[in-house]
Amino acid sequence: MLYGIPEHVYHWIGYCGVALYLGAYALLQTGVIRGQGYPYVILNFLAASFVLVGLTVAFNLASAIIQIFWIVISLVGLARMLLLDRMARLNEEENALVARIFPDFSRTTARKFFDHGIWLDAEPGIRITQENEPVTHLTYLAKGSADVFSSSERIGTVVGGLVGEMNVMQKGAASATVRTAEPSRLFMISSEALSELAKADVEFRRALDSGMHLDTRSKLIAANKALTRQKAAAE
Repeated sequence: MLYGIPEHVYHWIGYCGVALYLGAYALLQTGVIRGQGYPYVILNFLAASFVLVGLTVAFNLASAIIQIFWIVISLVGLARMLLLDRMARLNEEENALVARIFPDFSRTTARKFFDHGIWLDAEPGIRITQENEPVTHLTYLAKGSADVFSSSERIGTVVGGLVGEMNVMQKGAASATVRTAEPSRLFMISSEALSELAKADVEFRRALDSGMHLDTRSKLIAANKALTRQKAAAE
């Protein structure tokens, strides 16, 4: 008994630390949490702390040294992330884009994303993509709308969301021509910049792919609903 607490309690605290180590690694490998995110670092900090407590009744110097350094490194990592997040400030329209399209971006990741692109005010008629030509930029339509043309025939309208997300990473050919239909607010980032960021940060690539996939899915759902309404009206 130590400090009036039964030894088996310390043992179970140590076992909980082992469980946290294994749980954190499992969550990381299954993509539930990010290696550069707060949850992973906090779980490792707690795991090392619990194991260190467990070692008070079954002391092992080598293991204790590992846990102490693990705790110190975790605290340094947390301090670094807090500092970077504090420095990585986002304005209102940037926060709106992240919340709508890329909710998995950390504030630091989002800051890098925006620093590699440009916001601009577009007049009506500005071409965003050209049918059968490579998609060179990922474009976010924050305000306004854009017309979609196929073989010079207007086939739809984009009101908010991404344009070019399906082919931008491979610079594939655009399936349609998209032009602004009214004064609009756009954010544009080149395929080269996206590729550089994706190569440097696997977590960025995962969050980017997830956001683009969800935006494409929401467009398909909206298009299917519109088609269903048209068929119902025709009947």
